Amino acid sequence: MQILNYILSFAVTTSLVSAAPVETGELQTRATPKLLICSDSTTANYASTSVLQGWGYYIGTYLSFTVSNLARNGRSTRSFINEGLWSSLLSSTVAGDFVLIEMGHNDDGDPTTDTADRATLPGIANNSVVVTTSTGATETVYSFGWYLRKMISDVRAKGATPILSGMVNRNYWSGSTLQSSWPFADYAKAVAAQTAVEYVDHTRYSVALFQAMGATQAKTYFPNDNTHTNWAGANLNAQTFVQAVKCHCGGTSVLKKYLNSNGNAVTNPACLSC
Repeated sequence: MQILNYILSFAVTTSLVSAAPVETGELQTRATPKLLICSDSTTANYASTSVLQGWGYYIGTYLSFTVSNLARNGRSTRSFINEGLWSSLLSSTVAGDFVLIEMGHNDDGDPTTDTADRATLPGIANNSVVVTTSTGATETVYSFGWYLRKMISDVRAKGATPILSGMVNRNYWSGSTLQSSWPFADYAKAVAAQTAVEYVDHTRYSVALFQAMGATQAKTYFPNDNTHTNWAGANLNAQTFVQAVKCHCGGTSVLKKYLNSNGNAVTNPACLSC
């Protein structure tokens, strides 16, 4: 396992080498595009000594272009923006790049009582609520859909391509059935349709994979809780993302042509009906 992790770590590190962007008119471009990821702890990179790992650590193993995994533990769309992480991501984005947004785990909650300053309003409407944050400041909090639309607009303003992805599932079972309905994934899909943005149904393919193995085996990939995977589980979630790209409904995914031989070799789970 240590040898495998070393090889995969080398592959991921190699994939982060990128040509410097150049000016072309008002927008910067680079010789080859890059994939930048905005997400949370289910995607983030963990230290080599951790028992946990996020799927973003492995995704570069299956792609032929540079990946910049900027996912950060504990963040929602709201806090990713408020803490300056989104501005930092945009500063690294140039025309022709792809920005993958997979959020939802930490957006769920009541903004009026949330002491972590990360909950958003459910749904995709333009509604808002004024709250007092943990620092005593006043903040207008919007819906999950509002924050996604802001991110989409910001990415397009850079000449890059936004992509929304359904969040990976938690390991929640009712008897022999894994929970398959996740509202914040549904909201992301609705915003994608509303804004003509590609939606990668990562949720559906991760659910299919873990459902097929059953509750007992699935639990072996979630060592600390039912949200965060170990290294092997993270690699499985990277593979389910690849399958969601390969089996994309409604046309060919813009990411499909960037799958390398490792990505093209992934076959599990099988493509699901659209």
